[in-house]
Amino acid sequence: MSFVTYSPQVEQPIADETAILAHIEQVVLEMAQAATAKYGRAMHGTHAKAVGLLKGQLTVLDDLPPELSQGLFAKAGHQYEVVARFSPGPPVPISDKASGQRGMSIKVLGVAGEHLVQSQEKTTQDWVLAVDKAFNAADARAFLKFFQFPAAKSPAIPEGVIVAGSQIARDLEAVLESVGLESPNLKFFGRPPRHPLSDSYYSQAAVRYGKYIAKLAVFPSAELLALIGEPALEVTEDEALRHAMNDYFADHEAQFDIRVQLCTDLTSMPIEDTSVEWPERHSPYRTVGRLVLPRQRAYSETKRAEFDERLSFNPAHALVEHQPLGSVMRARMQVYAATQRYRQTTNQIDALEPHHLSDLPD
Repeated sequence: MSFVTYSPQVEQPIADETAILAHIEQVVLEMAQAATAKYGRAMHGTHAKAVGLLKGQLTVLDDLPPELSQGLFAKAGHQYEVVARFSPGPPVPISDKASGQRGMSIKVLGVAGEHLVQSQEKTTQDWVLAVDKAFNAADARAFLKFFQFPAAKSPAIPEGVIVAGSQIARDLEAVLESVGLESPNLKFFGRPPRHPLSDSYYSQAAVRYGKYIAKLAVFPSAELLALIGEPALEVTEDEALRHAMNDYFADHEAQFDIRVQLCTDLTSMPIEDTSVEWPERHSPYRTVGRLVLPRQRAYSETKRAEFDERLSFNPAHALVEHQPLGSVMRARMQVYAATQRYRQTTNQIDALEPHHLSDLPD
């Protein structure tokens, strides 16, 4: 199997990209301002409600083959401290009865090496992941059109309407799937609720992987899935996910595999069309590291006030060797930086780039 070698030419900016990215930034900031007016404080631009704020450790596997021993994973057996944030997708902290997109963000600490010029942090590596293997928009232009959906403007919609709309989207998606079809947009707004630790999470878009190009994903271990048992959750309360996370971590640790899918063909595995799921028959996901989140308090208001308010997760917080690729990633890097500035300026808090886990509350 041969792998596509990274070069700057694999990225092809779309027409009017600068204006499109500025428009996306404007729309997302308007949503953030609406959320501030509604809730009295600024929040993360998306995935506003944390349901798990955790500390852990990432260990690089020994004896990786050369194509996998790249970038952050180049040093066999190396251990990194990490923080992880689990969150639903909406830009407002609504009831868990509204079940749609779900995400996991990871910040690796103590990462030496040259970082992107766009990165406000110089010792971390962030991965911002979601439960779908591909993004629901092909490129930044389609990403902008996504915000024209009324449901995308959730700060302006009553919570009861959002919950009802999520159930309708869930039901419609179930009908489509019963006949072998699916709708990424329906799934974004409505999908069956699950335990946050039971999902696999994907970068959705490509990143540079040292000499190569890859997508990255986090998979729960077999032991973790066995401990969780039935992954489906019957959500009868607004904070069901936080309670589920605290209940699990009161007694158990959680282990995950970090895997990468190397690009072998730019036609079937495109960089600039993030709506395409890369075929695993061409290149399977391969394990490069282990993530362990030990027993701890998964969520508390003390953690939220420090851990969640002052930290930011942005694909731009990256080594040059793990540069995010494609117009959707370029949009996310710009928009996440803008919403971070807005959130921290509005709330009058200082950004925190943690160097050690001891910089954050337990």
